[in-house]
Amino acid sequence: MFVGRYEVKLDAKNRVIIPQKLREARETPGAMHSEFYLSLGNEGCIYVYTPQGWEDLMNQFGATRANANESLRRLQRLVAANTVPCGCDAQGRILIPADFRRHADLKRNVLWVGAVSRAEIWDVERWREIQSRNVAADEDLRIATDAGFALPGS
Repeated sequence: MFVGRYEVKLDAKNRVIIPQKLREARETPGAMHSEFYLSLGNEGCIYVYTPQGWEDLMNQFGATRANANESLRRLQRLVAANTVPCGCDAQGRILIPADFRRHADLKRNVLWVGAVSRAEIWDVERWREIQSRNVAADEDLRIATDAGFALPGS
């Protein structure tokens, strides 16, 4: 499970360290993950999965049912074409490919964010912008519910 926030720097060779807390293998105490899958994420971030997390996601996409469903095949193709496996070096760093850096607009200051089943890599400034919008939306939601408006599904 990925939780927490960790600010790191993108180095001159476009590598970023994976914080130790995010590399820890929960299923094997004391072990560290060294292999990951990077995928283009929503809202301009990079999703990071462990091999097991990636396999679980692919199973949710119905990997065995794709031949019978055109929409599912397109979705699988889109996700798989924009995903790369990567390994970390002895210092716990991974190389961020150029197209992934462009997608996330990564500069020097990078933020790792835990998102339960995956980690996310964000440019610090983009993260702050997203968080500001989320806080504003949450405030609008609070005001609406305080005023007696029903929420969808409630």
